[in-house]
Amino acid sequence: MKKTVFSLFCSFVFFVFSVFATPPVSISLSYDPSKGSLHVEAVHPSFNLEKSYVRLMDVYVNGQKVSALDYFKQNDYNEFTDDVPLTVKEGDVIKVELFCTLGGDMSKELTVTKPEKGVGPT
Repeated sequence: MKKTVFSLFCSFVFFVFSVFATPPVSISLSYDPSKGSLHVEAVHPSFNLEKSYVRLMDVYVNGQKVSALDYFKQNDYNEFTDDVPLTVKEGDVIKVELFCTLGGDMSKELTVTKPEKGVGPT
């Protein structure tokens, strides 16, 4: 009987926390070779910027973790953005993982391509 009650309690707690987990909805990555900068934008709805925000961003290049950035607040109720200094070359694969304070997470990959000539400010 005690095992059944304990199992039900654990299931309930897991369910409650999973309902409130708010993983990012989408992630957009772009790399600017002239600045050596990775721009990260994520749609991450937050009901309270003090409690629900992107708390961690892990950045990988070709499968190797190159940075782990901690955050303590999100600047916007709907979006997380950051620019990360990063030096990569054409063909490298950048992977970004974002983690929410309430348990959700999402990742996205970008393969670095050669910049198109003639594109950009004139």
